Amino acid sequence: MDRSPRKLRQAARLLLMLGIGSLPAAAQAQTAGTHTRTATFMVSVIVDNDCQISGVTALNFGHIQAPLAGYLAARSDRAQQFGRFSVSCSRNTRYTLYLDRGSVAGSSVASRLLAGSSTGNADRLSYQLYLDPSYSIIWGDGSSGNAGGIGGIGTGSPQIYTVYGRILPQDMPAADLYSSIITASLTF
Repeated sequence: MDRSPRKLRQAARLLLMLGIGSLPAAAQAQTAGTHTRTATFMVSVIVDNDCQISGVTALNFGHIQAPLAGYLAARSDRAQQFGRFSVSCSRNTRYTLYLDRGSVAGSSVASRLLAGSSTGNADRLSYQLYLDPSYSIIWGDGSSGNAGGIGGIGTGSPQIYTVYGRILPQDMPAADLYSSIITASLTF
């Protein structure tokens, strides 16, 4: 029997044409199709306890007129104002919000002051910031004896807070723009 490469190829072709020596149908389909391989990987993120203060609005008492004591009694709508801001914390983050004494020298949480803006005006105007609309709970800075903050638990969405302000009865200062910068602190 001739076993030359040419003769072997011819014999293989003949066997394939006759269906003899071919691979089973299942094996042919497996080799003719595409192959798929898989791998897995992890996707992850760490969500930190975090909080932000935003949406701060100024607390503006507008214009007041002399005599101050009579004006405050008659126009409590101008002597009592409010501002708002929002706190956003990651879910289940416990936090406390405090307001400092303000930027005016001589201020304290118990006696907050506004300073005149004109050169040479040393007058001060007394006011206070409160946690409640009845103006009974002073908003503190968290220091000893001035705790007076407001606490909460983060929801993942903004929570709106209102700060209530009141001009206190006092002698009328010089005509001027009076102001102070308050810093809100969020501990969490």
